[in-house]
Amino acid sequence: MRAPSVIRSLAFVIATGGASAGVGAQNLVTNGNFEGGNTAFTSDYAFAPGGNSTEGQYTVRSNPFPWNGLFISAADHTTGSGLMYVGNGSPTNGSVVWASGLISVTQNTNYFFEAFVMNVCCAGPFPGNSPSILEFSVAGLATESLGTATTNLALAGTWEGLSKSWNSGLNTSVTLSLINRNTAAAGNDFAIDDVFLGTASTVTPVPEPETYALMLAGLGIVGAIARRRRKA
Repeated sequence: MRAPSVIRSLAFVIATGGASAGVGAQNLVTNGNFEGGNTAFTSDYAFAPGGNSTEGQYTVRSNPFPWNGLFISAADHTTGSGLMYVGNGSPTNGSVVWASGLISVTQNTNYFFEAFVMNVCCAGPFPGNSPSILEFSVAGLATESLGTATTNLALAGTWEGLSKSWNSGLNTSVTLSLINRNTAAAGNDFAIDDVFLGTASTVTPVPEPETYALMLAGLGIVGAIARRRRKA
């Protein structure tokens, strides 16, 4: 017997669990996916589009290789065919890797400051290799550190979603920064894509409250129908 349409619809909602909650969330960061190239952000690193010769340089391109001949070959996070930020990490502690322009925010609102980061060193074994360690910083009425996030060297070539939460308080505008906290010269090479500020996470989307309510209601209906069938 085919399940009634209401049960099939509810089963779909329960199965998906609101997993698309963060999909399509408004991103307040201009050019956070770097599809606009080397625009709408600043950096303490030197822009070197022609190739990488030393630490503390960056570029915006579609593949880490062959900007640096040791880097892995990988696609961007956004579409698999777009652009990303690629950096050879500076051993200078506190160097700003990426900083946004001024962003308007709503007071007393919870936001997610996120980025997808990938270790790009190296195509082969590299002695002393070290991961990227990025501090997420928000500057408004005061400068707030949201803590650091360290990528996993074992996942080199894989995009990792890094997420920090922040409440805007009395702020109406802020600038965001990703700051290098790894002082090692060896390794410390990374790509960044889809930098994000918004009210719904793109890294770990969760069901909205109304989705939870619908899921619970659906479970109740399904249970009631099952009990009726058993009695019949």
